[in-house]
Amino acid sequence: MGRVKVAIKKIDNITTRQVTFSKRRSGLIKKAYELAILCDIDIALIMFSPSGKLSHFSGRKRIEDVLMRKVQINTEHLLRILNKVKFENDMVAQAQAQNQNHGPNSPSSPSSLESNSEVEGLHSELMKLQQQLEYLQQYMK
Repeated sequence: MGRVKVAIKKIDNITTRQVTFSKRRSGLIKKAYELAILCDIDIALIMFSPSGKLSHFSGRKRIEDVLMRKVQINTEHLLRILNKVKFENDMVAQAQAQNQNHGPNSPSSPSSLESNSEVEGLHSELMKLQQQLEYLQQYMK
């Protein structure tokens, strides 16, 4: 005789919901522990119960260390994007300067206008990325 398949939907009864959370939380923490040991990984698990109580688990490292690693990866990714955007912006500016000095396109030609809108778009994206980077740097301090 097998288990009854449980429908995955919100449990209406508050007591039953809390009991289910406690049992499943234990199982999830056990699986996280096993995964950390078997695969030699850093793991951080954060949960809030229906009543708002915090539950957490971390493997070999503290949760703070695992989260800081995630923030550092995001920061490095943003820096790569920022450098790419700066490079593209410089290339567009250089191409515009060459077109204005030597090219057949006048400043009001369609390709020049497209380049201007591309530069404006890249500049806007660059500003957003710089703001995100500054926020992450403040957050890391």
